Amino acid sequence: MFRILFFKTFLIACIFFVYHGCTEVSHAQNENSHRFLASGSGMKQIVIVNHEGVIEWSYPFQGECNDVSMLSDSTILFSYRHGARLINMQKETLWEYKGEANTEVQSASPLSKKRFLVMQNGNPAKLMEIDRKGRIRKTIQIPVVAKHPHGQFRNVRKTKEGTYLVGYFNGDKVVEFDSRGEVIRTFAIKGNNFCTLRMANGNTLIACGDQHRMVEVDPAGATVWSLEKEELPNHPLRFVAGLQVLQNGNIVVCNWGGHGHKGQQAQIFEITRDKQVVWQIDDWKNLGQISTIQILDEPGRMEKGELLR
Repeated sequence: MFRILFFKTFLIACIFFVYHGCTEVSHAQNENSHRFLASGSGMKQIVIVNHEGVIEWSYPFQGECNDVSMLSDSTILFSYRHGARLINMQKETLWEYKGEANTEVQSASPLSKKRFLVMQNGNPAKLMEIDRKGRIRKTIQIPVVAKHPHGQFRNVRKTKEGTYLVGYFNGDKVVEFDSRGEVIRTFAIKGNNFCTLRMANGNTLIACGDQHRMVEVDPAGATVWSLEKEELPNHPLRFVAGLQVLQNGNIVVCNWGGHGHKGQQAQIFEITRDKQVVWQIDDWKNLGQISTIQILDEPGRMEKGELLR
């Protein structure tokens, strides 16, 4: 009887230990996790993924989405190669811009709830501010290097100062234009410059695509920080695409797996400034090739310029 009682007590203690041990491990794994919005070239859907890594909402479509944003009213703005569209959570189209013939739209970002910045690749390439009624309120012609629209531009952003950061997908440079389309400065940066962000300190963070790196430069163009191809153990940089800088200074990176690297690394990871990985998503079965992301638990309104992505 004593042996039976001892065994039952021991078994209960083991179950208690295993249960609470697993709970703590699970909590430790999830304490840095995020709810996020994402899409990508080749993904053919836009998704919202919860903190447990489960898709809670999806919007299937046929297109190439390299830029997607959620506004504070939960509407979603995205580019889809042949245009840009605003939808609600019921998947209804609220606004749409259809690109002209022989053009591509690879960038669309909100300037307010009623005004959007759209980059139309083509000959000529046009950077446009378009309102919810479809009126083009401003157009700036952007000089091109590559003649084919697909090789011209990806994510273009307007800064808080009213300038435009334009990374050349082919051309090995990032150019900052003023509100009239005049060149303010040019950063000589090798790579398929996919995403360019003006940071709070005045520096510029650039995702360099198939150059397998990302780099931060000061206003004079000098490199002050970078992440190189093999710096992170188990996270070789492939095509460095969309970025988001969080309020704590961490950087969320879309490590797009196209051009021969599908399934070979986590699609998303978050690093600290001292290059420690604190969160990642590695789910090729359900998510595919992610090239654009917005962290949804980060405070701030995209249309007010309060999110750095």
